[in-house]
Amino acid sequence: MIANRALPALTLSLLSCVVACSSSSSGELDERVSTASSAVIKGKASDASQDAVVLLIHYDPTSGGFGQCTGTLLAPRLVLTARHCVGDTDAYAACTSDGEPIVAGAIRKNHKANTMYVFTGRERPDFGRGQVTPAGRGKRILDAGGKNLCNQDIALVVLEKDVEDAQIAPVRLDADVEVGELITAVGWGVTEKTPQPDRRQQRKNVAITKVGPDDGRGNVPPNEFEVGESICSGDSGGPAFAQETNAVVGVVSRGGNAQVGQDNRDPAAACIDGRNLYTKIAPFKDMLLKGYELAEAEPWIEGGPDPRKLKPKAACESADECRSALCLADPDADGAATCAEDCSATETCSVEGEVCTAEGDAMVCRAPKVEPPPSAGGCASAPGGGRLGGASVVLGLLALASLRRKRR
Repeated sequence: MIANRALPALTLSLLSCVVACSSSSSGELDERVSTASSAVIKGKASDASQDAVVLLIHYDPTSGGFGQCTGTLLAPRLVLTARHCVGDTDAYAACTSDGEPIVAGAIRKNHKANTMYVFTGRERPDFGRGQVTPAGRGKRILDAGGKNLCNQDIALVVLEKDVEDAQIAPVRLDADVEVGELITAVGWGVTEKTPQPDRRQQRKNVAITKVGPDDGRGNVPPNEFEVGESICSGDSGGPAFAQETNAVVGVVSRGGNAQVGQDNRDPAAACIDGRNLYTKIAPFKDMLLKGYELAEAEPWIEGGPDPRKLKPKAACESADECRSALCLADPDADGAATCAEDCSATETCSVEGEVCTAEGDAMVCRAPKVEPPPSAGGCASAPGGGRLGGASVVLGLLALASLRRKRR
């Protein structure tokens, strides 16, 4: 539990810093350079389906460091965010389409993992009153190992323990994003109405305008993609959800409209009609798989089942408990209900020897039925065969022998 007296820096007024989680000072910008801290402009309140998105707070009473970012729970102990949210970095960056730095973007060092705190829910915690209790605290930070934010502004925070009742999100690890693909931006940052929204925000139908590498105006590095007006300061580290699958495909890196500085009277001014850059997820597949391993969790892959649900053959009471959404009477379990393997899409089964079988409206994997051998018709040619048993044959022979004796 974090008491208010222990967190004087975490008051609402102090959280409206220009750099989302970097404690370094910002410099001047030109039209090529965007602020590294990029809530959602012209959005609306985020709903329960997006509860995997969390408020990420950096607070270090020793150094006086503080800041706010957005993150996404990929597993109950694993948070996805931006690299500049977990370290001391430059406040802005400009990059070539090859991913090389033009101006700034330096990464000096990561924060101590235990200075990173996670807050869940759709309502902003009231840091100005009483006590606030984080849902999780950092134990380890993973990053891509670079010294500049260009092309690799992504990081993971492994937590000390599972977030209670955690909502998690699937990820896209094996495919690129596409120009024209629609995403939903979700975050805790500045809106055009307030620098500190009381509710987490979202904006749907944000189109991807460029996919790196793109050497057009502004440059988009290979591991990044660009969208238009959507995010703002405080959204850094927040997810881009693919609207078709709800999988995370990107992490907010930086953005803006080249307006120099930040107008304290209108903190959203630099974000209106801006161009914004996300770091792609797929190029960092190995880092994410390492994070899942450290968090002792299975990845939830885009289009796949929620790994927290029951596997085939596990006892179940309802379909909602099963990865396949099929809880059926199992002939191999004396008719008890188990999670069945759905084979409707592939007609193949993961267990050798099982076959794809129709059961009502479902197609499931079952062991093949063993049919009894067919019975033979006519007289028996051997003891015990056909309709005459061995005893009947013996009685018949005895009767024949008795008849022959009488004839003599």
